Amino acid sequence: MTPLERWSLHLAALVTAGTGLLDGLLRWYGERPGPFGPEAHPWLGTAQHLHVLVGPLLVFTLGMLVRGHLWARLQGGAEGRRTGLGAALFIAPMVLSGGAIQVVTSPAVRTGFAWTHGLASGVFLLAYLGHLATNR
Repeated sequence: MTPLERWSLHLAALVTAGTGLLDGLLRWYGERPGPFGPEAHPWLGTAQHLHVLVGPLLVFTLGMLVRGHLWARLQGGAEGRRTGLGAALFIAPMVLSGGAIQVVTSPAVRTGFAWTHGLASGVFLLAYLGHLATNR
């Protein structure tokens, strides 16, 4: 990976994870009492929109990573770190469930995809951070 690709990936992962965590926290813990019952936090829409806008940047940089880093490691037979492979295994569930949340109309199915997205993203983020930590 070139330094530009590496820092693009780090920045996209940081911004996407940050907006996703903010969206999740505001969704779960940001309810406020309103005149007619509980209301969503006023920043929830902004956090969600930012997450949806920066998510494709992460998908693009992950595509560069798979092409230039992961695929080369797998083809070359070089022994890679398990943290990188662990993170790579959760790319597809994370991306596909994130897209499915936006197009599914059934509330029950959307909830299932939301849980899948949250869990896959959380495991991906932990494996990604572990991969960075073992690199140092």
